[in-house]
Amino acid sequence: MDTYKIMIVDDDPHICEIIQAYCEREGFTASYSHSGAGAMLLLASYNPDLIVLDVLLANENGIDWCRNARGYTNAPIVFLSSHEEDEVKISAYSHGGDDYVTKPFSPGVLMAKIKAHLRRVSTGRREQLLELPGLTLDFYAQSVNIDSKTLFLSKKEFSLLSYLAQNVNRVVTVDTLFHLIWGMDSLEDTRTVAVHISNLRKKIEADPVNPERIITIRGQGYMLAASKREPGDKGSSPY
Repeated sequence: MDTYKIMIVDDDPHICEIIQAYCEREGFTASYSHSGAGAMLLLASYNPDLIVLDVLLANENGIDWCRNARGYTNAPIVFLSSHEEDEVKISAYSHGGDDYVTKPFSPGVLMAKIKAHLRRVSTGRREQLLELPGLTLDFYAQSVNIDSKTLFLSKKEFSLLSYLAQNVNRVVTVDTLFHLIWGMDSLEDTRTVAVHISNLRKKIEADPVNPERIITIRGQGYMLAASKREPGDKGSSPY
């Protein structure tokens, strides 16, 4: 089994070091950040299996960070806080938190909670992978691995790619994508699909102007090719 990766976000270096030491004692790897901005960068590069997050960061709100992070990860988030008020706990859970531990805390109890969450999310984890040649979608982390490089997508981008991947080598109409992902009552229009496809290509295509993965089928919609086109193949316009 792969080693679990724990990400710690706390502006107190001592707490970060304690949690990291306990994680490594359990055989996990751990990395930490002392700021929300740094943590968002770490999230993109580290792809953690679980996040330990302080409610009050220096000049920042951990609950706001959690809400923003939920656009990029489904990893369990365990809050740490010196606040015991119910309204703070309710806000933490309501904005994407999975657990709440008050300070001062027992490292042993925290580790027990971490392991419990990891057991829960590891069940059926392999079934949450969709693998194609050179491209793997992780529905748990909402990330895509392309040629051994992990990329994080927005929710709309991941939804687009995952639906195309589940219909690989089949054309999906623009109307179908729009109604499935944006909904019938959306204030957007179908042109927003092309904008998100363009942004998605910039992230996953070696040459977004000449896409080899997400192919435009003129007058019909888009198709995710199971494998890259060979040189000389005639493709449709990327637009």
